[in-house]
Amino acid sequence: MIYIKRWIDYYEDLFQPEMNQKEFFESLLDTFGQPAKFLSVECGPANLSVDLSKKYNVTVTDQFPEFIKQVNAKLLAKDTTMNVLNLNPVDISRFLQKNAFNVVTCLNYRLIFLKDRELAKKFMLDARMLLAKGGYLVLDLINFAKYDFSETKIDLPERKCPRATLYSSLIKNTESASYHLYQHVVTDKGKMIEEVKDEAVTPISLETFKSAANTMGFSSIEFYSDYNKTPYSLDSEKIICVLKK
Repeated sequence: MIYIKRWIDYYEDLFQPEMNQKEFFESLLDTFGQPAKFLSVECGPANLSVDLSKKYNVTVTDQFPEFIKQVNAKLLAKDTTMNVLNLNPVDISRFLQKNAFNVVTCLNYRLIFLKDRELAKKFMLDARMLLAKGGYLVLDLINFAKYDFSETKIDLPERKCPRATLYSSLIKNTESASYHLYQHVVTDKGKMIEEVKDEAVTPISLETFKSAANTMGFSSIEFYSDYNKTPYSLDSEKIICVLKK
């Protein structure tokens, strides 16, 4: 995921908080005593987290120093505070307090960048360890059930903002049955920025996710199509996964 070094100016616009997203997380956090504790792993520009930090105790982590620098600058401008850590997602259980957080998130489908299913499972288990009793792990995933994985190339939905459009495709290596992500941005001036050309990713189907989650001791697991809690369907573009400890 090296592209952020060249796309940092566009990433924030391309991955803005979604409709009803803030209200969705507030409804979870408000079920706990104040100040409820919120952790965003692989936070990116952290717009959602900055908004939530005005009311809750917020910690954000990202493995890329470019995002950490951007978040710290944003906090100064917004006159608010939160804990900001440059941390790889595989290390969260080593450096963060266990049984401490009411909500843990990993958004914008960044879970697929953990390279393989075992690392994704480790992250889910680590996140569960960080949750207080009754806490929630919230993940958003691409709904890979929409796509035909017998094809060599899968075009994912475009992401658009006024200044740029992000195009993404998965290419299948038929010999190893692995998948690699190719992405490029086209700016509103017509300039193409092509930097992701062979990034290993792990497409995770809903059935695979369910199977793994059911072995981890969560008390309930729910799936939605959006942050308005629209029930999941096969034609949903994404899956909001809500796992309660």
